[in-house]
Amino acid sequence: MTPSDIRDIRRSLLRWYAVHRRPFPWRRTRDPYRILLSETMLQQTQASRAAEHFRRWLRRFPTVAHVARAPQSDVLRAWSGLGYNSRALRFHALARIVASRRPVRFPSTPEALRELPGVGRYTAHAVACFAFGAAVPVVDVNVRRIVSRLTRRPDRTGAYVPEEEAWRIAERLLPPRRAYDWNQALMDLGATVCNARRPRCGACPLARRCPSAFSPRLAEPVKRTAKREPMWRGVPRRLHRGRLLTFLHGGPASAPQLAAGLWNDAAQKDVEWVEGLLGRMCAEGLLRKERTLYRVA
Repeated sequence: MTPSDIRDIRRSLLRWYAVHRRPFPWRRTRDPYRILLSETMLQQTQASRAAEHFRRWLRRFPTVAHVARAPQSDVLRAWSGLGYNSRALRFHALARIVASRRPVRFPSTPEALRELPGVGRYTAHAVACFAFGAAVPVVDVNVRRIVSRLTRRPDRTGAYVPEEEAWRIAERLLPPRRAYDWNQALMDLGATVCNARRPRCGACPLARRCPSAFSPRLAEPVKRTAKREPMWRGVPRRLHRGRLLTFLHGGPASAPQLAAGLWNDAAQKDVEWVEGLLGRMCAEGLLRKERTLYRVA
């Protein structure tokens, strides 16, 4: 891409974003606690669903200090419905670290943010940009898809560029004085227009600068080996984990009692499977075992 291409891409996308930006609640704040909370919730959760839980969570925990003071069981209960409870555990641990500092203050650089539990490269850059105004690229799967299509070469139609290359391209495209809007615009474009399976090239503000636009092969999914999700009785293990946590929020219970709560006709093999799952949840810090009873940690 030439400097002229880059200037035109920036101008076109920012104009589009001014009209089409999505009105999420975390876009009305620069509070690093709220920004980091939203980014944690958005991992593996749809934005519309995360928005509902975001508001509910803030009514219960308005500041990072409120999270830090709360028992783990309260944090997990507030997280209920979002799934992947390990995210809640990491956020709780992170809150305690931040709240223990005097003065209570979040790190402001990507490097310092990555020292917190559960904060990877993407999240660190997102918080640095959206909360502290840092002029850094923010690359999620949507952004990687966009920069891949904008720089597509004939030998890799439909494929994404390597992750490191995506970060380099994103940094080159970044307008330093408009980093916040630019990064949000890229994510909105990837979520609503430049999507994976049915890209809407006719509605894309970058189509005339995009070598991939309107390509008949563009929507071909990249072939990946499907990951088999662990199942039991035809139900994904993660759903059983969620139900077990729901049961245990009501009080401690034994493995046979929990198995009976999951299935009316629970057999010994079901009890043994539940015991194995409970053991893993204890190892992750979600539960603890006291003699024969399990309870939320």
